[in-house]
Amino acid sequence: MSDTNDITLPPKPQKKPSRIGLFGPFAALLLVFAAWSGYWFYTANQVQARVLAHQKSLINAGYQASFDPVQVRGYPYRMYLDFRNVTVVSPVGRGFSAPVVQAEANAYALDKWIAEAPEGLTLFRGRPAGVDLGKLVITGRSLKASVSGLNHPIYNVALQGVGLTLTPSDPAHPFTFSSAENFEAYLRPNAADSDAADMLIRVIGAKGQPHSLVGDLSPQKPLSLHVEATVNRMKAFQGENFADSLKTWSANGGAIKAYKAKLTAGDLNVFTTADTLTLDTTSHLQGKMNVEMSGTFNPIDVLGALRLISQENMTLARPVLNLTLATQGTQRFVVEFHNGGAYVGSLKVSDAPILP
Repeated sequence: MSDTNDITLPPKPQKKPSRIGLFGPFAALLLVFAAWSGYWFYTANQVQARVLAHQKSLINAGYQASFDPVQVRGYPYRMYLDFRNVTVVSPVGRGFSAPVVQAEANAYALDKWIAEAPEGLTLFRGRPAGVDLGKLVITGRSLKASVSGLNHPIYNVALQGVGLTLTPSDPAHPFTFSSAENFEAYLRPNAADSDAADMLIRVIGAKGQPHSLVGDLSPQKPLSLHVEATVNRMKAFQGENFADSLKTWSANGGAIKAYKAKLTAGDLNVFTTADTLTLDTTSHLQGKMNVEMSGTFNPIDVLGALRLISQENMTLARPVLNLTLATQGTQRFVVEFHNGGAYVGSLKVSDAPILP
């Protein structure tokens, strides 16, 4: 009889190792890739549809709005739009055209877009007071713009130009300056008032042709300008075009607050400030502007170059202001805008500026 301890049992069958753990990460990656691809192509179609819808809304509002057929590209992480032969002009003749406008955004952050006009652009200056100012061709080493916060009532907007040259189509209507080393303009929500926006304009190294503001004020030396202010009642800025929006804004209590500006040309420094500036029913500026000058200057010439004394009033204003304004040291005085005119004391020196 055999010993049971000598009995050898057959080996237990071994279970084959599962390959799920090996292929699981790849399957998950494929699912993520497929989901992202679906999101990108869906969003690209939505972006293109919104562009065409916005174009249609502009045309319905009386704008000229045209560009060549555009396709969204940039898969998988970016959204690129190349607009060619772009023209957008309002019913009052203001707008722009450009051979190429390139816009881009992160596919996962479509509330911020950056645009560039690598071949320059042309501004249509409109017909203020019935006078056609013609066009302004702008070229430079860099022309860029950005818009962000598109999900908020007030956007963050930035415009930047480097090495600019500005050429008017009609030399009889020169622009404020004809060239500049750098130009910047910003608009952003005000931190303390949800219905207000802060604005800033900065121009560095500007030069101008005769009869332009910069050309008359500083014909020999480059000029730099810094302007900042807060614009309230932004929700009231509504209308089919800028002029109508401005009138609606003004009629609803719109005002420019905390205005400050500094102009530098050689050793001339001009500071202007105003607590509040508004528009009357004819879009003429209203309010008091404090003016301070220092350096080498003739106050009459400076005021004339700044268009605060009109040529037709120069003969009357010069002898009176020569008696009241000093030509040395620091000169301070107030220009008051009311009833459609600009006044230094009781003397009307020009019509008040009209916006726009």
